[in-house]
Amino acid sequence: MDGVPASLPGPYMSPARSALVSRHALALALAAAVTAPVAANAQTASPSATELDSVEVHAPLARSSGSATKTDTPLREIPASVSVITDQQLRDRAVHGAEEAVWYTAGAQGGGYGPDPRSDWLLVRGFTPARYLDGLALADGSGTSITRIEPFGLERIEVLKGPASVTYGAMPPGGLINYVSKRPVTEALHEVELQVGSYDIAQAAFDFGGALGGSGEWSYRLTGLARNSDDVVDYVHDDRYYIAPALTWKPDEANTLTLLARYQRNDTVAGAGFLPSQGTLLPNPNGKIPMNRFTGEPGYNTYDKTMKSLGWEYSHDFGGGTVFKQNVRYGTTDIDPAVAVGAFGLLADQRTLFRYLWATEEESKNTGIDNQLTFAFNTGRAEHTLLAGLDYRDSRNEYAQAFAFTAPTLDIFNPVYGSQIVPPDYTSRTVQDQDQTGLYIQDQIKLDRWVVTLGGRQDWVGTDTRELIGGTRGHQSDDEFSGRVGVNYLFDNGLAPYIGYSQSFQPTVGTDFNGNAFVPTTGEQIEAGVKYQPAHNRVLATLAVYRLVQENTLTVDPNHTLFSVQQGETEVNGIELEGRWNVGNGFSVYGAYTYTDSEVTKSTDPLSLGKEIALQPEQVASLGADYTITSGALSGLGFGGGVRYTGDHYGDAYNLWQTPSYTLFDAAVHYDVGQWRLQLNANNLTDKEYISACNSAAWCYYGYPRTVAATARFNW
Repeated sequence: MDGVPASLPGPYMSPARSALVSRHALALALAAAVTAPVAANAQTASPSATELDSVEVHAPLARSSGSATKTDTPLREIPASVSVITDQQLRDRAVHGAEEAVWYTAGAQGGGYGPDPRSDWLLVRGFTPARYLDGLALADGSGTSITRIEPFGLERIEVLKGPASVTYGAMPPGGLINYVSKRPVTEALHEVELQVGSYDIAQAAFDFGGALGGSGEWSYRLTGLARNSDDVVDYVHDDRYYIAPALTWKPDEANTLTLLARYQRNDTVAGAGFLPSQGTLLPNPNGKIPMNRFTGEPGYNTYDKTMKSLGWEYSHDFGGGTVFKQNVRYGTTDIDPAVAVGAFGLLADQRTLFRYLWATEEESKNTGIDNQLTFAFNTGRAEHTLLAGLDYRDSRNEYAQAFAFTAPTLDIFNPVYGSQIVPPDYTSRTVQDQDQTGLYIQDQIKLDRWVVTLGGRQDWVGTDTRELIGGTRGHQSDDEFSGRVGVNYLFDNGLAPYIGYSQSFQPTVGTDFNGNAFVPTTGEQIEAGVKYQPAHNRVLATLAVYRLVQENTLTVDPNHTLFSVQQGETEVNGIELEGRWNVGNGFSVYGAYTYTDSEVTKSTDPLSLGKEIALQPEQVASLGADYTITSGALSGLGFGGGVRYTGDHYGDAYNLWQTPSYTLFDAAVHYDVGQWRLQLNANNLTDKEYISACNSAAWCYYGYPRTVAATARFNW
């Protein structure tokens, strides 16, 4: 188990290896979204006063994505909803985590458990998404699966919504997040950035790149960041260290090899959230529990993660439309051994906090390789882009933990820290090895205005699990076929209606009462919509309607309550609208709306039947705008603002704990002068205090407070 017994309520998500194993991830989120996806490129503005009288300001909109099809496909030719969050949007909103990045994205939820700097907590169409870096799967352990990826090191974040096993293999039905690392550039790039802000944040970063030598054969990129920061919660900090060198060798037009390396260290503390409902969501005769209350013990509760990886991307063009690509990465993610003191509700006096001890450590190792061969050819009037691939991934996860109700209590209203802590001995140490081999093929066929996408994939998955302390072991083999079919029609004016069907599967490790191995949990989706992106590329909009069904989910065995059976089904129906519009030079608007109707439609547990997915609001909406003065004495000065609405939602699977809706406002001001950009971002501008979720009477979470960040960026 990952921190607490599976029967205890709380924000624990099951890893791929077991849908029943609870996760002591504890919720999270980092500073809220800010604004302004529109910004002047400081390098285009000369220090000459004459040239500063007029500047060109526009927000570049993504035209294509490689996540959905593994080919560089225009967004309006993909028969599925895909959102691309560019690096400029990340920078202009001063984003510190992927949760913030998706807050103006339809169909995605970020940070449902309030501020907790340790991890990224995400939902896509109601499900925890698969997480990929540069097209290869990231670690999927208990805590390593939600490791925060440093956004400063990314070129973009691509959110693919809906089942995608046809191109990636085992994954949940909601979709995936693909983080794309910064790549070497041939033009000279020199950028340094300093940022200060709320809770004593002090951050320095740099981004260098360019050609090596005069031949253009070699190019590089070196990106780095260091950050020290406190948190709204006492005794919690958010320190980060990141370095990512990249090197490209292009000896000729046919061959390209890019080496990608990264090191990331997050030093944080567990102790935010997990506050009792009495005094947060509900009244308490002793008063209101403050947002900054630390429930752990100073000197304990450390939560430090280290991520290291090395890999390459290779491409060879044979000519005649035939291209071979290979993507390889080996990576490790470690969580240092630590003992945390956790909160578990109030005693009868409604002020004494009952606490527990949780000791843990984890190491994940992942190897991935994806070989692709693309053929471009014609059959009559039809143009084909045929993709054939063979990929393999191997993961090893070792997780040790202990849990004990032996921690000293704490007066939540008048805390006195310094109690003696006796760390418990590990009660379990689980090692799990899983390998997946996938063989896939896809054909994208263009015939006049029609685009037809057909794909199929066969996967073989093997899982070996050993409990080193208990001495048990088990093996499970799964194989599954996944398919996809979609059709787009391209109008000359930029409209592209589409319809698509896709499937997913995810291994479910374990057995029922009779010892029968579980079959994979599967998902299928039908989606229809329309995309709009005219040739001038000032508008990008998507309207999608979908029905998503997850089957073979685990539910309680009514005859043997300590076991599970695969008789569960969850249905999600939704509408999503998302758009960005560069109205004119210096002015842009953006927004998203999501309607989600989720329901557990089959279950042996009558208490869960008919219930909504936890943390998924029925309605979410956002709207933002940015304006930059482009001429005159104030040329380069800009302002932005945004509003985000999150509807009421449940924090538990049984829908017993509902939190009210809330509306937050963001603001920004920025100024481009010469080679400088100066910007000030504020999220939750009015400092609204709200509860983001409650799992039970024992565990509720405050939402994000107001945070302000001032950034100075210099390019040369």
